[in-house]
Amino acid sequence: MSNLAAPLGDGHTLVPDDERADLLQSDIATLQELFEAEQRNIANALLRPKPRLPTLLDDTYLRRLHKAMFGDVWAWAGHYRQQETNIGIEPIYISVHVRDAVNDATTWVEHETYEPDELAVRFHHRLVAIHPFVNGNGRHSRISADLLVENLDRKRFSWGSNLEASTEQLRRRYLAALRSADAGEIGDLVSFARS
Repeated sequence: MSNLAAPLGDGHTLVPDDERADLLQSDIATLQELFEAEQRNIANALLRPKPRLPTLLDDTYLRRLHKAMFGDVWAWAGHYRQQETNIGIEPIYISVHVRDAVNDATTWVEHETYEPDELAVRFHHRLVAIHPFVNGNGRHSRISADLLVENLDRKRFSWGSNLEASTEQLRRRYLAALRSADAGEIGDLVSFARS
């Protein structure tokens, strides 16, 4: 998977004080160290047995996946956020919207509503729009989409890793594709997922 979550700054930027309280590893001081710890945690999570349908399309599983991806680093891993953010829905509606998203995706699979790539990318987009967790939503939803598309007998997405572009350029393309999907045009996001 292409890494669209590179740390900001020069690698020596300190983790903000308001985030440090939730870190489980007291030796993490910089954003670079945080990024590396998260990447190790995600890599270990990806070594776990892959879920099959219908297990994958379950809100409890999605929380467990987030916990597996970030639970060695963050105290809030696997728990829906309780605070308002500048993106995503209000916290009190998160659990209902995630259940709706998994129920919709289950129906799409059962009725073959979309081709597998589009189906998995639509699921990814719904999770990103809900923004259920404090952090890691993009990485979590991309891995969820990868697992779903594999369950539909397709290869994992490359998420821009086949493009000759910097991490910042990939991030801009990804965000532009998400905005297009927000406006109802999913094609750019499907293309990016396979690029």
